[in-house]
Amino acid sequence: MSENDELGNLPPMVPDRDDVDSHLTNKKAQQQEIVRGTYYTEKVKVSTWQVRVMLTLLTLAMLGAGYGGYYLYGEYQFDLRQADLRISDLERRLSLAGDSAEDSALNMIERMDFNFTEIDKLWAARRVINRALEDTQSSLVKLALVNEGQDEVAANNSAQIANTNRSLTVSDTRINSITTDFDQLTRSMVNLNVDVQELQGLRADMESIRQSLNSGDVNVLGLLGRLEYIEESMESVNANRQQVNESLLRIQESIRSLQRSINAQGSGI
Repeated sequence: MSENDELGNLPPMVPDRDDVDSHLTNKKAQQQEIVRGTYYTEKVKVSTWQVRVMLTLLTLAMLGAGYGGYYLYGEYQFDLRQADLRISDLERRLSLAGDSAEDSALNMIERMDFNFTEIDKLWAARRVINRALEDTQSSLVKLALVNEGQDEVAANNSAQIANTNRSLTVSDTRINSITTDFDQLTRSMVNLNVDVQELQGLRADMESIRQSLNSGDVNVLGLLGRLEYIEESMESVNANRQQVNESLLRIQESIRSLQRSINAQGSGI
């Protein structure tokens, strides 16, 4: 009886199902913890290397951007200073050109009035010569009727009349040339007056450019283009003024030459 009790207290050869499930669960959990720890270590190591590379590239990019910005700012300041210097020079030249153009216009108007007066005198002298020529021809007719024997005197007078006619033809040609020059001069004066009016607009444009620079306008290329247009306009004004001066000198020389010719004709008659 006691031996059967002792045999009943011995554990069975096959473990219970609950013990087997508990053992398998503990073993699987240990394996997962070990593998998971290794994987986490490798992942942290790879992630740190990539972050260092990214930080290095970001630092280099920021340094490059800073240098580029500093260089572009220096170029902008240089262009701004150059534009300011050109504006100052153009303002000075514009002021001189405007004053000179106004003075030249007044002088030209006075000289044109004087030249018109001289032309009127020339026409008056031509009328006097024509009357003298008519008187000479009338005298020749009378002399021919009264003194038929004075053929030589009549021939000389005829030659003198022919010379006078040729001189009158030359005078007419010169007067027509002077009239043409005056027409051209009038057109040049109109162009010059237009240019003088444009100078007033250029002054306003110069003030607009200066205000744009003072307000920090970054469109430097646009301002430089406007400055070049102002320079070209000033050159056009100077060219028109020079053309008008040349026309006036040519007209005055023609008038002097015609006066000398008329004086010589008057002395001959």
